Amino acid sequence: MSDSQSSNSDFSTGRRFISYAEYKADFIKIFNQLARHRGRYEVFSDFITMSAISLNNAMLKNQQLEDEYLSIGKKYSTEDFKGVTELFTIVTMALELKPFDVLGDLFMSLELGNKHNGQFFTPHHVSELMANLVHGDSLKTIDKPFITLSDPACGAGSMILAYVELLQDNGHNPAQKLYVQAVDIDRTVALMCFIQLTLWDVPAEVIVGNTLTMEYREYWYTFAFKRCGWRSKLTEYYQATTDFETAKMAMSLTEERPIKQPRPIKPVSKSFQLDLF
Repeated sequence: MSDSQSSNSDFSTGRRFISYAEYKADFIKIFNQLARHRGRYEVFSDFITMSAISLNNAMLKNQQLEDEYLSIGKKYSTEDFKGVTELFTIVTMALELKPFDVLGDLFMSLELGNKHNGQFFTPHHVSELMANLVHGDSLKTIDKPFITLSDPACGAGSMILAYVELLQDNGHNPAQKLYVQAVDIDRTVALMCFIQLTLWDVPAEVIVGNTLTMEYREYWYTFAFKRCGWRSKLTEYYQATTDFETAKMAMSLTEERPIKQPRPIKPVSKSFQLDLF
């Protein structure tokens, strides 16, 4: 490889930035290098999928996902593969600044929003405003063991992350006080949400599926969900506070499932719903 080619493929940032604008600029620079010979949405989707699989398999290895990861990785040269991993490093550091939708903002900044299914992501300041308008000072004191939050069209998790920020501002630890169930029909988008909730240590079940038809394809569980024993917490809570049939339904909704197991959830006669945002 010539010196000029080596320079063009230098994906190392070499420093930690102090502002989101710097992280964002470096992400876009590296992304554009990776996308010079490939479709931009393909590169972004590959990056998201590989990052999500890396996080999931760091907790509990899933061979099917591992095979998918390796299959995607074969598309990239050694240098380009380093670039993909560097993108993940940048996102991780950017998310350390505060809980907000970094991936959604990057998606829009890369001008992918109007090129793939007309997808657009809610800006953080709008999500932040909505979280404060809906909840305001109500989170200063939580009079129950934890809060449940359901987002049936979660996108990359902008609304959820704004709520997480509000919880933290009121002195609560989301890993102990919040359970999230998030659904999105687009796999890449749902995995964007999974990545960000995992990195912010939010207990969550992120589902790839259609909320309207109740057809669900994949279930992804964040590290905080597993580490903090949320399956047991939810089971004990619903058994203690509801009648048997409602508790049984609640537990079936929170039952941990394999990531790739098509399992439509059938409606039941007795209604049960997690607290909506």
